Amino acid sequence: MPKGFTKREKELINQRLLEAGNHLFSTYGLKKTNVEEIAAAAGISKGAFYNFYESKEALFMDVVEETEKRVRQEIFEMIDQPGITPRARLFAIFKKAFTLFKTIPLLHFFTRSEYDLLFRRLPEKKLQDHLGSDRKFFEELFNRCRKAGIPIQASIEQISPLMYAVFFSSLHENDFAVSGYSGSSDVLLELTAAFCLGEVTLQPDIQSK
Repeated sequence: MPKGFTKREKELINQRLLEAGNHLFSTYGLKKTNVEEIAAAAGISKGAFYNFYESKEALFMDVVEETEKRVRQEIFEMIDQPGITPRARLFAIFKKAFTLFKTIPLLHFFTRSEYDLLFRRLPEKKLQDHLGSDRKFFEELFNRCRKAGIPIQASIEQISPLMYAVFFSSLHENDFAVSGYSGSSDVLLELTAAFCLGEVTLQPDIQSK
C-alpha cells in the first residue's frame, strides 16, 4: 500500500475505487473504461491506483463480488416463499435471481469479448477465488432449498454450468431480433427447475460425455 496513507485513508480510498469502478463500468463497460478515469474519479493518481489493484480487471471483479453479496441475500430470502409445487417455488427463486442480476448495469456490457478479457488478464488465483465463491453460493442455495422442502436432486457440477448458460442467454435476449424469442428465458428457467428436481433427465449417452 502507498506510504503516507493511514489505515482509515486506505479504507476510504478503496471504497471510492469500488464506487468509481461501479459507476464507470456500469456506464461504459469494462473495455471502454481505463485506469486513468477510475483513479481520477476516486481522487488518486494512476500510480497510486496500482498500489490498490494490479489492474482494472481486478477492480471489476471486486465490484461484481460486492454487488453479488447484496443480490445473493435477496435470493436466499425467496426460499421460504410459498408455492403450489416444489417446481413452482424453485422457478420463482430462479426467476427472482435472474431478474435481480439483470438489474445490475455493469453486467449489461458483459459480452464474450469482455469475458475473454477477464480470463486473459486476471491472475489464476483471482479467477479461482471467484469461481469458488460462486460454488459456495450454489451449495448454500441448494442446501437451503432442500431444508425448505424443495428436493433438488441434481449435483452442483450438473447445475452450475447450466445456470451460467441460461444467465448469459437471458442477459442478452433483447439483442436478438427474432420473433417469439422474448420470454424464452422463462421456458429455460422452468426446464432448469424441472431438471434440478429430477423431473427431466438426460439420456445416458449425454450424461457420459
